[in-house]
Amino acid sequence: MSPVVFYGSPQGVPVKKPMSLLRLLREIHIDLKKQTDLISRDVVWATFPRQDEAIRFSKEHAHTKVFSYQDHLSGQRRFLVSTHDEFWRRYNNMDPQIRHHYEVIQEGSPCHIYFDLEFNAKLNQKRDADEMVDTLVAVTFSALQDKYSIEGQEEWIIELDSSNEEKFSRHLIIRIPKTAFKDNSHVGAFISEICSRIAAQRAANPNLDKLYITKDSGAEPVDQLFVDTAVYSRNRCFRLAFSSKSGKKSFLVATGRFKCKNMNDKELFMESLICRLDDDCDKLLICKLDLECKKALHFDTEASVTRIQGKNCRVTIDTYRSDFPQAYTYGRSPFPALDGFIESIASFGSVSGKIRCWYWFSQDGLMIYSMSRSRYCEHIGREHKSNHVFFAFSIQYLTK
Repeated sequence: MSPVVFYGSPQGVPVKKPMSLLRLLREIHIDLKKQTDLISRDVVWATFPRQDEAIRFSKEHAHTKVFSYQDHLSGQRRFLVSTHDEFWRRYNNMDPQIRHHYEVIQEGSPCHIYFDLEFNAKLNQKRDADEMVDTLVAVTFSALQDKYSIEGQEEWIIELDSSNEEKFSRHLIIRIPKTAFKDNSHVGAFISEICSRIAAQRAANPNLDKLYITKDSGAEPVDQLFVDTAVYSRNRCFRLAFSSKSGKKSFLVATGRFKCKNMNDKELFMESLICRLDDDCDKLLICKLDLECKKALHFDTEASVTRIQGKNCRVTIDTYRSDFPQAYTYGRSPFPALDGFIESIASFGSVSGKIRCWYWFSQDGLMIYSMSRSRYCEHIGREHKSNHVFFAFSIQYLTK
């Protein structure tokens, strides 16, 4: 190549590039674009020891999601970033015995309604689990109709089960067509509304008693809902279909009910992902505290200007997130004085109690705090080995 072509004309006059060179550059550009698209869309597979590193990497690579997995021998948790299709390709070819994988429900990401349902099978014998789930679905559909004018359909439901002789465990995912919740904190608020409804209507509707189970808390059995309300925290790891927990042999598989009747494994896997939205999803559901009335939840919808998934995915999600009050469920609650009191009584010795997240049940005037740092439980007189500590506070008693 001549110096004139490489450096340009010394007189500043543009040099005409040979057509063959232009054609070569165009072909190189096309090849590089194809290679970049292939890497960004199909074959991304990167592992990380920390969740924040994985999330940061995912934000820099379009069309990727964050997953988590446990080492089969040690149980140690790591994180990985991949696309849905590439993840499924490897996951499907993996030895089922070493599948201990989870979807990370990222903070701020639109997602579908999901439930984690569980109870001790030995303490709750002769329970009709299917009937319990059907009753919960009916209450959920009633709330969707009342708050969002959405008429629920059973074909929206994915039901997965990993129960054994000791424990009933089931996941329920409800995928409303063209619709999702703004993020999992909004789902959590909606679930709290459902739980509040059940508690308020229990006396008048004995059928709702089926949703309450006996839980062994250490001292004496406790009567509570079989809905786990702790799974709506930030960046929650939620077990994937066909996976078991490390050291366990119970795999999460389809029950064969609802939408699962006529689905192959890949369809079931994709439909069970909490944060995987269809391309035509154009509405986000909102459930948050009413700014004017702290004892009420505000229900609303948002219509996206562009598709939630696709070319402008990250811009759209960031826009949705910017107007969401961070204080809801995380950080300060509507009752800062109560927050301070709870943190003070949750502190023992040199360990300071810290509020991890909170749930406000509007109809019952009940505030539930989930704590971090301190695991000391007054009920059993010692620290829990792994479980978090909860405090329940009834606002109603203050107003009577």
